[in-house]
Amino acid sequence: MCESGIKVLIVEDEPRSAESLAIGLKRNGLTVQIANCGKEGLQKLHRSTFDYILCDINMPQMDGWEFADRAKAYTLAEFIFVTADSRLVKKKEYSDCLLLIKPLEINSIIELLNERIEVKCK
Repeated sequence: MCESGIKVLIVEDEPRSAESLAIGLKRNGLTVQIANCGKEGLQKLHRSTFDYILCDINMPQMDGWEFADRAKAYTLAEFIFVTADSRLVKKKEYSDCLLLIKPLEINSIIELLNERIEVKCK
């Protein structure tokens, strides 16, 4: 990674998935916070800034798309959407964002983030 201090917000309603992802990212030197729902994610965005947001799409109360629509007012972070539904189609306004299919492999995510960070550093 070309810079240290990369901050990631994980917005995921499944605690085990969020925690295992957070552990893997932290082991690779990233600073991570977890939000268990979209509402909590918005609260965290009011208090902190993030470089990346890994956001589940299929969440109760507020899905990932709605969370992202609301979050755009508070952040310039890059969104990476996550879903277990491989048939899901991205919303048009998020066509330039990445969509990852669960189960997630931590090494693949780290590689992906390294690539994104290197592009930003050039």
